[in-house]
Amino acid sequence: MGTLREHVDVKCPCYFLIHHAERYFTIHRRDQTPGTFSLTIDMRKAGLPGKVQARHDVRMRYEISEGAGDQRSIELTWDPDDRFVPRFTGALSGEILEGGKSRLTLAGKYDAPFGPVGAIFDAILGHRIAVATADAFLQDIKQFIESDYQMAASTSLASSPKE
Repeated sequence: MGTLREHVDVKCPCYFLIHHAERYFTIHRRDQTPGTFSLTIDMRKAGLPGKVQARHDVRMRYEISEGAGDQRSIELTWDPDDRFVPRFTGALSGEILEGGKSRLTLAGKYDAPFGPVGAIFDAILGHRIAVATADAFLQDIKQFIESDYQMAASTSLASSPKE
């Protein structure tokens, strides 16, 4: 089983971060099949030569989790239809940074396919592919959150997240 912990800094106060991240799954993706998500990776970011991009559709489930105080996170699982892509279970969480910024973190575990052979592949290359996939996923969420937050702030809708 592999572990993953990647983050991206976002121009959005932490108080609003998970609210806008949830909107990524509902508003941003409204034209896509519910429960299906396309993960895209630029294989160069995994250390492979060439300009190859890979895309895999996965069945994704998410749920908002209430933590202590105002701490909220989004629990995620994805399960591929493709047996070559690992299953993932984890969460998106936020952390306060200075200057009205936040850090969005994706942390979790994935099962490398094909048992012991998959574990060897994961040690050689698979983990780098997982990191590059997480990075692409986080960059996409970041782009949406920053745009969505700026739109809300410019129209005075950013005073509090919707419950």
